[in-house]
Amino acid sequence: MDNRILAGLMAEYEHIRQENAREEARRQQEMADHHPDLFVLMEQRHQMVMQAARSVFADPAHADPAVAMAGYNEKIAALLEKKGYPRDYLFPIYRCSQCQDQGHYYDEGSRQVICPCLQKAYHAALAQSGLGSNEEPSFARFDATRIPDAPLPGTDVTQREYMEIIRKKCLAFAENLPHGPVKTLLLHGGSGLGKTYLLRCVGNHARQMGVDTLETTAYDLLMALKNAYFSRTGETAQEYFDVPLLLIDDLGMEPLMEGVTVEQIYHLINSRLSRGLYTVITTNLSRTELQQRYTERVSSRLLDARTGLTLPFLGKDIRLIK
Repeated sequence: MDNRILAGLMAEYEHIRQENAREEARRQQEMADHHPDLFVLMEQRHQMVMQAARSVFADPAHADPAVAMAGYNEKIAALLEKKGYPRDYLFPIYRCSQCQDQGHYYDEGSRQVICPCLQKAYHAALAQSGLGSNEEPSFARFDATRIPDAPLPGTDVTQREYMEIIRKKCLAFAENLPHGPVKTLLLHGGSGLGKTYLLRCVGNHARQMGVDTLETTAYDLLMALKNAYFSRTGETAQEYFDVPLLLIDDLGMEPLMEGVTVEQIYHLINSRLSRGLYTVITTNLSRTELQQRYTERVSSRLLDARTGLTLPFLGKDIRLIK
């Protein structure tokens, strides 16, 4: 497997687990605030589990909470249904129940097995990245026929026509290197809309014109910045600050480490802007989500229309279209 793609997917899985954990906590707080009878049952179930865990050491022969747990689960599910909620509303939330969004599971022989959901995501990312073929992504190979020729919601512009406009704007950015007025190109939108492909088109076009480039994922970038920041052996990440064109894929999929992530990304973006260097970034985050995750200091530099160009990607996931 391609380690760069795999690392990005594992960061995405971690993001999914965090989002699901937050939603689970919100639902539990909803019960505490509005349905105290349900919350009491949940607390009783929790105390029962804790007591059973302690009794394993005191009296293993009598530490079987399965029957009591099933009874509590049925009471909670029935009460949820009575109140108009789904019976599984307070169950753990997983996108994939087989691996519980870990990307792997253990078989009966306790061997770690890659989950089919990760295999599917990997091959989709491989195809989307352009690595699934022998041809490098390029503006000339941009295949508009793969894009739906149906109007975008609320407009009379088709997704294919819209993406052709996006392609031309990315091409113009690449052709103006290394002297164009746009220093930061931000490509944002949902998964499978062609952001990574066009990022690589820009990189390949720039290299053909003799511009030095460096491509990385946000995950690998943060690891390099973090290691350099805490290094005691003189390790640096200076290449990310000095390269004329830096291409960062999947911003928002890197771990959000307090005191590290936002500060280091701000330092990098601010430094590159102050030196007039060029940066292309893809992200699945919206403008609002960028502001929430990275604070106003970072988002204001990424979204500044005086020095950058923000291109929203719209429409249906191209990877899902046969």
